[in-house]
Amino acid sequence: MPETDFALRETAGQWIPGPAGNLYVRDEDGEVHPDSLPVLFIHSLAGNGGQWALQLDHLHRRQRSVALDLRGHGDSDPAEDGDYSIRGLAADVAAVADQLGLRRFLLAGHSLGASVAIEYAGHHPERVAGLLLVDPNCDQSRVPPEQARSFLDALRSDPLGELESYFRQLVVGGDRHAGRWVLEDLRLTDENAVVGCLESAFRYSPLPALERYTGPKLSIISSMNDLPYSLHRLLPDLPLRLMPGTGHWVMMDRPEMFNHLLDDFVDHVEARAGAPRS
Repeated sequence: MPETDFALRETAGQWIPGPAGNLYVRDEDGEVHPDSLPVLFIHSLAGNGGQWALQLDHLHRRQRSVALDLRGHGDSDPAEDGDYSIRGLAADVAAVADQLGLRRFLLAGHSLGASVAIEYAGHHPERVAGLLLVDPNCDQSRVPPEQARSFLDALRSDPLGELESYFRQLVVGGDRHAGRWVLEDLRLTDENAVVGCLESAFRYSPLPALERYTGPKLSIISSMNDLPYSLHRLLPDLPLRLMPGTGHWVMMDRPEMFNHLLDDFVDHVEARAGAPRS
C-alpha cells in the first residue's frame, strides 16, 4: 500500500476558551455554500485534530470543516480541574460549537472521540444533523472487571509506554506513514490525560446516549472492530460500513475510500436536512 502524504496535516488554527482550559481548533471554511452543514471532527485518545487533515482538505471547498484538540491533547491545555470524563470531553465539543456559531452540524468522532460524539449528540440532538462513528470504542463498561483492572494498573505505571505497545498492535495493516504519525502524536500527549480518559472510557456506556439520538447515524469500522460488545453487535440496526485493509485509524490509512464514504453520508444527511451540497 503506498504511503499517505500528510503534508497537509498542519492546518492553521486558533485557541478558544473551553470549560477546563484553552482549546486548539482547526477551522477550514473555504468557499462554501452558506446553507451547507458544517462538519465537526473529534479525534481519538492520544490524538489531535491534525489526524483529520486529509478530511479537512477534502471537504473545505464544500463545507465548513472543524477539528478540535480535546483537553490534554495536541495543542489544547490539560484539564485545569483534572476532569477527563466523557461528559467533560463532550463539554469541550459544546464550547467549540457554541463559540464558532455552529448551530446545526454533522458530528464525526474516531475511537474515544466517537464516545464523546455520542455523548454530545445524546444531550444535544437538536444540534446534530448526523452522527458519524469512525471505528468507535466498544461499550467498555462491559469489559470483564479483572481485565479492565489489569490494563489500567499497567497503564498507570507507564502510561505512554503501555499505550504505545497497544497502539503498535492497532496500526498493523494500515499505512506505515500514518502509523508513525499516530505514535508521535501519542508521545506528545499529556500523561494525565491518557490515564484519565482511559479510566473514564472503562466506566462509560454509550448505549443510553446513542439510543436517545434518533437522527442519521453511520458507523465505519475496521476489520478488528468485532468484539461481543462492539456497538454494531449490541445495536444490530446501526448502519455499518466495513473498511478492509486498514488499522484502527481508517481515515488516515485509506483516505480516498474513507472520504468517499464521508461524502455519501454528508449527502444523505444534507438531503434529509434540506441543505444543498455545494
